[in-house]
Amino acid sequence: MEFNEYTLYCKLDTILKERGISVLKLSKEIGHRRTTITELMHNNNMDKKKISAELIMKLCLYFDVSPNDLFEVRRKG
Repeated sequence: MEFNEYTLYCKLDTILKERGISVLKLSKEIGHRRTTITELMHNNNMDKKKISAELIMKLCLYFDVSPNDLFEVRRKG
């Protein structure tokens, strides 16, 4: 298996839209940088991004979802 053919995809954009929550509101309520949340939303540099377990936990608790609801592995391209 060629791991470089795959990437981690964050579904935060979809979750925010479904729930009508802004990036600014989420950032304030979980106490995390807005730029990091925006990067996750747009899946910027996901191959090189280090996402802290703390941020994943906060997002899961805030939205009452599991990490599997928040992320998926996708084939590039």
